[in-house]
Amino acid sequence: MEIKPETGLNGLLEAFESEHWTMAREAVEQTGNILRQLELDPATHARIGRGMIKLVDHHKWEVRKALAHAALYLRHETFDPILAKLSKDTHDLVRNAARRTLSRRSELSKSDRLKEQHGDLMLKWLQDLEERHGLPARNATRRVAEKLQAQFVTELNHELIKVISPLDGSLESLNAALQGGKRINRETLLRYARRAKDRVKFLLAILDSLYMLTKERDLEYQTESLLSLMEEAVQLVRDRKPENAGLHAEIRIAPQITVESNRHMLLQALTNIIQNSMEAYAGTQRPPEILVEATAHNGSRVRMTIMDNGCGMSEEAVGDAFMLFATSKPHGTGFGLAIAQKIIESDHGGAVYLESTRGQGTKVVITLPKEQEVREW
Repeated sequence: MEIKPETGLNGLLEAFESEHWTMAREAVEQTGNILRQLELDPATHARIGRGMIKLVDHHKWEVRKALAHAALYLRHETFDPILAKLSKDTHDLVRNAARRTLSRRSELSKSDRLKEQHGDLMLKWLQDLEERHGLPARNATRRVAEKLQAQFVTELNHELIKVISPLDGSLESLNAALQGGKRINRETLLRYARRAKDRVKFLLAILDSLYMLTKERDLEYQTESLLSLMEEAVQLVRDRKPENAGLHAEIRIAPQITVESNRHMLLQALTNIIQNSMEAYAGTQRPPEILVEATAHNGSRVRMTIMDNGCGMSEEAVGDAFMLFATSKPHGTGFGLAIAQKIIESDHGGAVYLESTRGQGTKVVITLPKEQEVREW
């Protein structure tokens, strides 16, 4: 027996008690989809919870397993006794399903808390703006934020499609080769599989970079030797890829120059910039080398330059260098310099900009405060 798609929640709850266990299982699965897809009021969650708890001792393990999955989005006090019972079920598959649901529920709860905190924080920011600068400033800021969000989503969608389309093509080719009536060529299948795997790795790199760029951090700072930071950054780049081992770096930084920084984050920014300099030598006959200099600047800041003699950049490319997804490299994500800029400017109160001439090389100029100021936001 089958439950029709148009069956309402009342019909599904009635089907929980059906004599046909397959109908009960399907009703549970559909109810789980309703919990996941719809915003339901507490009273509806209570009705579903009371119906679900009656199934924890159902004679068919398939129904109990479906129940363990479906309860994930149940927001009612019956969730705990349902999962407590199913976690000790006599059937392995039911117990495993219940444990996965408990694990995922923990992650969902954490995500919900973060969303609530984020919403509260945004509301506080807007209220502070209104108190300091009036309602027009609050409304203007909100409109700008909405436009930036829309622009970002549009660009991200465009970039993901660029990755997913060739991935889909590789999988289609692999599927066609497997279903074809001809003799299967192992090398052809491996080629399609490798292409698909490379696209997945690239997609994961984009998502990891996106997480790094948008992650909110409470950073701790300590006074660090800038010479030590740069030497470690250069070595990290050398160790990153075999082809980076030949990088020569001349570092002209006095040992007494220090900056108050979060070492881990600033190292990431510097390695991203040095990696860019390293890759600027691709296609040239020149060995990869960089010159790094640093001096005290305006008493309270340090000015550092990282120069290479690589391929250089056009004026347009310099203007776009810190934009998300802006890359001319075939396997680049376009996040490296954007992340470096965020770390230097947002996390450390510094500044970074580029000077470059096509065919002559690039200079990255970084200024950093010697001491971090207390930030309200």
